[in-house]
Amino acid sequence: MGRDPSCRLTFDGSSGSVSRKHAMIRAEGDRFEIADQRSSNGTVVNQQRTERAWLNAGDVIELGTGGPRLKVRIVDAAPEVASGTAAAPRPKLVDMTLYDPSRHAAPQRSMLGLVVVLGMMAVGVGMGLLVALMTMFELGLGVSIVGVFVAFAPCPVYLTLWLWLDRYDPEPAWALAGAFLWGAGASTFVSMILNTLFGVAVHSATGNAGLSQFLSASISAPFVEEAAKGLCVLVIFLVLRREFDGVLDGIVYAGVVALGFATVENVLYYGRNLQGGGAGAMLFVFFLRGVLGPFSHAVFTSMTGIGCGIARQSHNPIVRVIAPVGGYFGAVFLHSLWNTVAGLVGLGGFFFVYVLFWVPLFFVFLGVVLWMGHRESVVIARQLKHEVALGLLTQQQADIASSWPKRMGWLMSSMGDFTRLRARRKFLTMVTRLALSYWHVERAQSAGGETLSAGLIPNFRMEVARLKAAV
Repeated sequence: MGRDPSCRLTFDGSSGSVSRKHAMIRAEGDRFEIADQRSSNGTVVNQQRTERAWLNAGDVIELGTGGPRLKVRIVDAAPEVASGTAAAPRPKLVDMTLYDPSRHAAPQRSMLGLVVVLGMMAVGVGMGLLVALMTMFELGLGVSIVGVFVAFAPCPVYLTLWLWLDRYDPEPAWALAGAFLWGAGASTFVSMILNTLFGVAVHSATGNAGLSQFLSASISAPFVEEAAKGLCVLVIFLVLRREFDGVLDGIVYAGVVALGFATVENVLYYGRNLQGGGAGAMLFVFFLRGVLGPFSHAVFTSMTGIGCGIARQSHNPIVRVIAPVGGYFGAVFLHSLWNTVAGLVGLGGFFFVYVLFWVPLFFVFLGVVLWMGHRESVVIARQLKHEVALGLLTQQQADIASSWPKRMGWLMSSMGDFTRLRARRKFLTMVTRLALSYWHVERAQSAGGETLSAGLIPNFRMEVARLKAAV
């Protein structure tokens, strides 16, 4: 409730005591709770100023002392009939007095976000073409084609595994495409130029080519490459907040941009080894980079994604600034450690360190990511209890939405009916986003803050209600 157009219950500018986002009422099982949203003039319930309180029929809410007064009326919704059995009446809050249903259209994609992502695609493609020309100039057309094939062939497998982590609320294909193209084109081009300049400067100062190569890999590459990749994650975090829910989304975007970068980088590695040592040398490097370390760049850049995800979930302004910066330096540290170890211990030592250190680290990282996916399932199930209690969803629909195997089975059962399949996919997307919006609101309330997700809840509820008949 407030003067902001995104509020479900809005007041015009003449309501001087009402803040832009003044207070919030949300369902909690069969009860309703009001929570003040750090309003300027406070929220009063039954003449008592309160931060949060449970509402009962007959309570009087004042938005600021002397401000608009609302009387709470709670009625029983009409009982549902399923399999011949009448369900128990469910409470429903009557809040339609100033409610404008015409505003409850489906949420529109942010135009700024779309423009930014299209710009990232254009820059990525343009710089990617420059990288392709530089590669062909160095390796020749034939070797470059072989390098492209070997590097890009396993890419769909890696991408599928990474996207599976975000299976409950998949990110938009256009946003992921923008991230991949930025990593493949812009990040690669900028890194090639800056790393080369750094190497030339060190070689000119020391006259030692080996030292120049080692320092470029250990110092320049980690800082430059993680900045180039991390910039994409940061931009998506800032302009696509509706598509960036938390840590898991940060890891997915970071993984996709890093996969684009690593794939194009591998074209050069494979091509150079094919040119210098033949097919055997190229396949050996493919084993090192494509089998032992295909997710190394993704793990590095995921540190930046985790930092942005923590900032997205936090309502502490200091954390919002420190977390992305800390994530970037974490990415630089892991990247530098990987390159430094490879440069110091040689091939035999690298295998030893790989088994002793990198394999356990990767499995720890994988375990954390899998746990976050499970936690997302638990959050969805818990938040949808509100909608089951209010009658928007059945318990079966909530169970399907919170279980990936049940989701897949439900979708597969409609494979013969494309219209129903599309409706079910859309239904699951809207239900998931509804649950995550409630979760964001819950976190914001506990921190005494605000979240844009509050204004999206009515939109998602309307979409879910519309799609129910088609699934």
